[in-house]
Amino acid sequence: MHDRPLSASEKPPAPGTWRRVVRLFMPHRLAICFVVLLVVAYSALNAAVPLLTQLVFDRALFGEGGPDLPLLALIAGLAAATACAVGVVDLGQTWVSARVAQHVVHALRVDLFGRLQRMSLAFFAATRGGEIQSRLANDTAQIEHAVKDTLPGTLSGVIGFVAAAGAMVALSPLLAGAALILAPIVVWVASRSGRALKNLSEVGQRSRAQLSSIVAERLCLGAVILARVHGRSADEATGFAAESRRLIGLGVRSGLVAQVALSAGHVFFVLTPYLVFVAAGLSDGITPGTLVAFTVLQARLYQPLWQLLHISTEFRSAQGAFERVFDYLDMEPELELGPDPRPDPAPGPGALAIHEATFRYAAGEQDRPALDGVNLTLPAGSTTLVVGPSGSGKTTLGHLLAGLHAPTEGSVRIDGAKIGRPSPGQVCIATQEPFLFQGSIADNLRYAAPDATADDLVRACRLTHIHERITALPDGYDSLVGERGALLSGGERQRIALARALLADASVLVLDEATSALDPMTELKVVEAILAERAGRTTVMITHRFGVFESFDTVVALGEGRVAEHGDRLDLLGDRQGWYARMVRAQTGAA
Repeated sequence: MHDRPLSASEKPPAPGTWRRVVRLFMPHRLAICFVVLLVVAYSALNAAVPLLTQLVFDRALFGEGGPDLPLLALIAGLAAATACAVGVVDLGQTWVSARVAQHVVHALRVDLFGRLQRMSLAFFAATRGGEIQSRLANDTAQIEHAVKDTLPGTLSGVIGFVAAAGAMVALSPLLAGAALILAPIVVWVASRSGRALKNLSEVGQRSRAQLSSIVAERLCLGAVILARVHGRSADEATGFAAESRRLIGLGVRSGLVAQVALSAGHVFFVLTPYLVFVAAGLSDGITPGTLVAFTVLQARLYQPLWQLLHISTEFRSAQGAFERVFDYLDMEPELELGPDPRPDPAPGPGALAIHEATFRYAAGEQDRPALDGVNLTLPAGSTTLVVGPSGSGKTTLGHLLAGLHAPTEGSVRIDGAKIGRPSPGQVCIATQEPFLFQGSIADNLRYAAPDATADDLVRACRLTHIHERITALPDGYDSLVGERGALLSGGERQRIALARALLADASVLVLDEATSALDPMTELKVVEAILAERAGRTTVMITHRFGVFESFDTVVALGEGRVAEHGDRLDLLGDRQGWYARMVRAQTGAA
């Protein structure tokens, strides 16, 4: 299993790409068959027009007895009817193709988004956000273009070429041979150019993803502040310009490679009429109408062949986009252990049991694990402080309790059921860096409880001492929070996130440094209010500032990934040489 997508140099070739693309279209095979029929009808009608031209010259205008005006009028009427039929058929083909394209790309986009939602946290920690956005936006947009325009164009080009070539053979096999003699060379050049263009397209997509990553990472509020504080704004602009110049170079090279195929086609289009004229001059029995019809058919032949030359370059680019999307779809999502055989377990009392839990952030890591053989039992309705020095494994333990990570070894259970993934309604976690969506305060609060009433929101915000601040805003609870909550202070964001966690009404609430941005007095009031509100339900608080908290009945002190102390808070305070007692004295200045 790997979370990180392989680079081009690491990734093996994907010979089954087009087979997978075909499978995407299988649910729409009837619609595609209908498109093929419409394209066949379109190509046949187009090929019939030059045959009408032959009748005009050989029968209606220059036949025996002079011009035949009734026949000329009939042929003109047939030509008009054919033109109208061509327009109707082309309109129908475009409509059906567009519907199929949108449904295929929609299914692919939704599948990709769903797969990414199930990836491990390590994947998002190691992958740049711009890369993910590029796959979801740029690559799927390129695929959409390929499905909507390139695929119907290919069918139209191939069938149109075959129809025009068949009509040529029917008129004169000799002239048809002269017209098609250079076609294999053009196809060979297009094939060679297409392979080179595919490679350039992959590199270009990676460069676009890099640009997206730079924009997403370096133009957020925190990055702009950092660049200005350290005087690095010019360096950031230089880095972006360098990547943009690289993309320019790739675009120029792609254009040149594509033009090679188009230039070969241009040579073919210029030389072929003269080859036909020479062949006509060397043969007997070629009527003027046949030669005129053949000249018109040549245009019908050039159009689909020219279309195919254009499409061959786009197909190669689309292949690269398909492979990049399939690369993400092939990644294994995070192992899901299933918290309970029931699909939606009802919230229980919240008893936690951790047995020999070990966790490593990277498989095969040689350093000590973040947690090593942790054993804990936290009764339902208990209030527990988790303390310890930085790097002792406190946050990792909180993530295991919330199901954000599954233990590498051992187990974590809630009410007797093993958990290895988040369990909404059973466990909720509020973190040190709360995430707020672009939207209103009310929208962010209701993310945890969509059916919460206005009174519910007010009650939760009063408990976290943020209600007065919200009502002081011009739009109250409808006030926008800005990008990631940028319009609010750190303490305000944390208190809104705490109110959101309370609205989730989970059996177990884990607070992972969730009050670190508050001043000590406000923090104490907020924590006491939360514990009072959640009386009888399990609450676990991870914090560095624990000296003033007296409402917790249990303390767990971690050290180097192991449980150093665990017991009743007052009992641990009585051990004057213990870690917890010494740290409380250091924080409070008590004797």
